[in-house]
Amino acid sequence: MAMPGKIYHNLLKPMPASNDCLPHAAMNLGSARGTGTRPMPGMVSRLVIEPQLDNWVLYRLDDCGGFVGDTWHGSLEDAIGQAKKEFGVDISP
Repeated sequence: MAMPGKIYHNLLKPMPASNDCLPHAAMNLGSARGTGTRPMPGMVSRLVIEPQLDNWVLYRLDDCGGFVGDTWHGSLEDAIGQAKKEFGVDISP
């Protein structure tokens, strides 16, 4: 079965990534930005959903295209649902 390609969505304004997607998806937040004892995490400006190894990955990118975090989902619908839950966006494939 063929899977569609990448889905892109630019947020209207940057938002922080959430860490509340467990237990249904594996989450990987990127490295913290900044220096010192209280580094500032990157803000998410763009979402990318793409197929990987029979799953779907929701990538969170900053305004320069840098990695902020990702989650792996068993279906496209689950990845789109996570984007809606986390960022309040409606994405259609």
